[in-house]
Amino acid sequence: MASKRIARNVLFNWLALGVGMLVNFFVAPYVVHHLGSMLYGVWVLAISLSSYMNLLDVGLRGAVMRYVSVGYTQGHHQESNETVSGAMWLRVWLSGAVILTSIGFAAGFHRLFHVAPEAEASARLVILLTAAAIAINLSFGVFAGVLAALHRFDWLSGITMAQTTFRAVGMVVLLSRGHGIIALAIWEVCTALLTRSLQVITAFRIYPQLRLLLRTPSRETLRKLWSYSVYTFIINVAVQIAYYTDNVVVGAFLSTTAVTFYAIGGSLLAYARQAVNAMTQTFTPLASSYEAEGRMDSLRRLLIHGTRAALVVSLPIELALFFRGHTFIRLWMGEQFAHPSGTVLQILLISLIFTSANTTSYGIVTGIAKHQRVAYWGIVEAALNLALSIVLVRYIGIYGVAWGTTLPNLFVEVVLWPPYVCRLVQMPLRHYLWQTWLRTGLASLPFAAGCYLADRHWQARNLPEFFLQIAALLVLFAFGLLLIYRNEFGVEAKAQMRRFGFFSDARLDSTRS
Repeated sequence: MASKRIARNVLFNWLALGVGMLVNFFVAPYVVHHLGSMLYGVWVLAISLSSYMNLLDVGLRGAVMRYVSVGYTQGHHQESNETVSGAMWLRVWLSGAVILTSIGFAAGFHRLFHVAPEAEASARLVILLTAAAIAINLSFGVFAGVLAALHRFDWLSGITMAQTTFRAVGMVVLLSRGHGIIALAIWEVCTALLTRSLQVITAFRIYPQLRLLLRTPSRETLRKLWSYSVYTFIINVAVQIAYYTDNVVVGAFLSTTAVTFYAIGGSLLAYARQAVNAMTQTFTPLASSYEAEGRMDSLRRLLIHGTRAALVVSLPIELALFFRGHTFIRLWMGEQFAHPSGTVLQILLISLIFTSANTTSYGIVTGIAKHQRVAYWGIVEAALNLALSIVLVRYIGIYGVAWGTTLPNLFVEVVLWPPYVCRLVQMPLRHYLWQTWLRTGLASLPFAAGCYLADRHWQARNLPEFFLQIAALLVLFAFGLLLIYRNEFGVEAKAQMRRFGFFSDARLDSTRS
């Protein structure tokens, strides 16, 4: 049942991701060309600044997922109610802090960035409106954590698809009628209201024992939430600096136009991360359930099979972008973006490959509440990231910012992560690396070689032709997987035959001999 539940959740997450990527694929060039490089850069900077206010969540969604998952598994519904109500109470107060913080960001925007005078007023208003959307998401987003804790990613994904479609249609209509970034920001507020309302209604329908306690939470509840969420908060701060400070550094030291070139490369990186996270985010509540039931063997299997699956999903995307990213950006956005944005993309992909390999590990570590050490790593990485980016941007521009992000992240993902998670689940490091990273990496070599050669000798003239080429090259990846994992595929095939009665156990044993 667990494997079917995982498969269902992953399928719905990928469906939501596919809809999001398809919609953004067509909408992003539309927005860039209608706003222009300067205004689009202002829009990205305003969104990046506002995204820092998401940090005021202080990791409460992770705490809700952890404790509601355990409470639901063990039948302690009152504890779940106290967790959700306490998190909601805290988030309402934090939403007020978001509004106050946004006023400071808006007032100082023109001092931080090189912005054309005619765009300053619009940028300030966009920050305030985006903060209102974030305040709505903070206050009511706790119910998304409830749905995730109950493994109802089907509902979460359905609501996400509705949000994506609603948001994209509104943006296209507004831009086609000549409106600008202020109208887009107002639409963000409307989208937040719709999405969170749907999540609240769905959470109460799926979890009928859930009650919102309209009182100040007890000290014990607050202490429990804080003991878990403080480390998640530190990790979120580190991630925010690592992935969202880049645009701010580029805007502060170069120009808003340079932000557009950097953001295009970074956006493709975000799509690659989302493809993996859509699968591995289902592992966090599952790991919590396994721990509550004392099933260490299931955690070990989740680590091996989850890491393999993450690599099987991520490597084709990352290798195709690494070897053919310049071509894709040229066909997608235009010739002027191909080289700068494509080079930024290549640099950032170097560490993303290993980050993708560790997403399952992160889900397990947070699911069993062993993420304290990860928080300390994140702070050191974020500090090095920011320092290196500021130094290198002066010498090699946007490429320096990309290297400032990649180098610290590479050290954490390659040197620190694998030994730590192996100790937690009591698994030999050599066994883990061979069964996951190395075998899957070997399987991807034919596909990588095919992408490299195709980009030099099989140039695509348009995007449909480009995607057809990638689809054809995926046969090489499938061949590599069959070659490296032929024994596992054979065992699984025989198990399915036995399950459906095609062969008796004796006949299967004879074929094995």
